[in-house]
Amino acid sequence: MRLPKKTKVLVLFSSAVFLSLAGAYWFAHAADAIGARQAREMIQKMAGANLGPDQVQIKKISGGVGGGVIVEAQIETAFRFQKDKDGWRIADTRLGAGQWESFELIEEAIKKEKISRTNDLLQQIAVGIGAYKNERGQFVEAEDIATLLDLLAPRYLKTPRRFDLWGEELKYRGSPASYRLVSLGPDRKSGTKDDLVIENGELKTAEKK
Repeated sequence: MRLPKKTKVLVLFSSAVFLSLAGAYWFAHAADAIGARQAREMIQKMAGANLGPDQVQIKKISGGVGGGVIVEAQIETAFRFQKDKDGWRIADTRLGAGQWESFELIEEAIKKEKISRTNDLLQQIAVGIGAYKNERGQFVEAEDIATLLDLLAPRYLKTPRRFDLWGEELKYRGSPASYRLVSLGPDRKSGTKDDLVIENGELKTAEKK
């Protein structure tokens, strides 16, 4: 096991989810613009971290949407690598003095949150499809998600979203009598146990598919 040199990681905080120390974080601040000091202090403590003020450098603060701002920051930390049969991997990352966190646990927590949020997204779309069927007597007949959302929004679905939490486009195929709505899930591959599926309003689990 070797401890690499401190690594500076440029982190763009641009959405609602903290994606470990190499991802994105959205600061919603509807009142006055957030200051560099306040932003740095928030980053120092994010996700249970205890980073020192010298480890966080605010690079840029700019306006976002919906009353939020985007804070670009440079974080200095360290990663501990381990080698196994598949080669080198990141084992831990340092979140403060003497504070190491398992990178696998971070990734697993993010994966679970993305699955939960993507399932919520699929269910929101399914509610819109159900409302469409209740009014028109049939499911939306379409071969892709773009066509589906064009037919649902804004009457049946106020906030249409085409992409899941992994940035992949959702899949849809529907006839008047049935439909299938799919996210490719964490592995981003079609037809695997990671797929997140709603068929005719029912959320399918890996065991059911």
